[in-house]
Amino acid sequence: IQISIILNESKLVGCTHYELQEIRNYINSIISPKGYRYCDCLEVSTKWHFIVKISYPRFFAGINAYLISDSNECRMVEMDFRFKIMGHQLLNDAKIKLDRVDIPFTYYMNPNYNFNSYRKVYQIFDYVYRKKNEKSNPKAYTNIKDFKAETLIYSDTPTISGYNKKIMIYDQYNNLKNKTINERDLYSFGTKYEGIQNRMRIEVSKRIDRIPISIQDFPNYRIFETYVPQYREYILQNILSKDEIDNFYNEKSVELAAKLLAYKEETNNFIYESFIYKEIQNIYDYEIIRRALKICIENVKTREKAITSIRKVLFNYQLNENIMVMETYSVIMEIRSVIEKSFQNMSYNMF
Repeated sequence: IQISIILNESKLVGCTHYELQEIRNYINSIISPKGYRYCDCLEVSTKWHFIVKISYPRFFAGINAYLISDSNECRMVEMDFRFKIMGHQLLNDAKIKLDRVDIPFTYYMNPNYNFNSYRKVYQIFDYVYRKKNEKSNPKAYTNIKDFKAETLIYSDTPTISGYNKKIMIYDQYNNLKNKTINERDLYSFGTKYEGIQNRMRIEVSKRIDRIPISIQDFPNYRIFETYVPQYREYILQNILSKDEIDNFYNEKSVELAAKLLAYKEETNNFIYESFIYKEIQNIYDYEIIRRALKICIENVKTREKAITSIRKVLFNYQLNENIMVMETYSVIMEIRSVIEKSFQNMSYNMF
């Protein structure tokens, strides 16, 4: 989460630059009972608000690879933060304003694939998100050497920095790898956190505008209970909408059927394999080409022969390029199921 700590105005009177810097240092040095630093004072605003990021996973393990498993863990973080802030004479009567909440949902990729293998899935998400957010312009950050996406951002505004809500999808292990200097530490993450090499993170971030509350009341924000259900639904509606995904499959099948008929007319020696390789960037799933053939070819035996031929081409493409194209729809539904079940069995008890 990101919060603003708003000092009591009476304490700001006569407060020196040194004292303000000391406050910032104090926040940055807050250590959890587990022995980890979990707060970052990002800046001091022009209104003398201390902008602070609090990492719940880092509270327990010093790293974001740790998965929060219970809402009571969130309460532990909030209560410890409250205790530490109230222990500082310039902060003990400050107010806290919640500015942003980020919640990641975790999907474990098939070990036979990598993050880039799901390229067709991300493109279908792009279609759905644009349908739901007309002003959006989703982006991807790529590794230039291999020109493969490492992070995808579906933002509700054309400019990402101006977002109100956004969904980020990234390869968590690669993300940690880029942030970890010591290879021994990276190896230890792999042994400590089972399956971390296969984690796809689907993270929702939302700007929040809530009334500031006292430090004492901070744990009563009930952040986990409030935002987890909202964010889960946001993912399901904005990239995993069944209706929009079905619309995508229908639209693309019709488009591909029209291209197939045109290609047949233009080509003297028509070969299905040639057409598939020519249009591979526009073929997101075997199911789409199967539907397209159903539109184009009335004769069942002729259609089955074409389908058999095309399946071989797509299977070889998937095998050689390691880009999923044979079971895209089923994988999307699997991701949807994972999101629906995420955090469902987590406790919502108060201390």
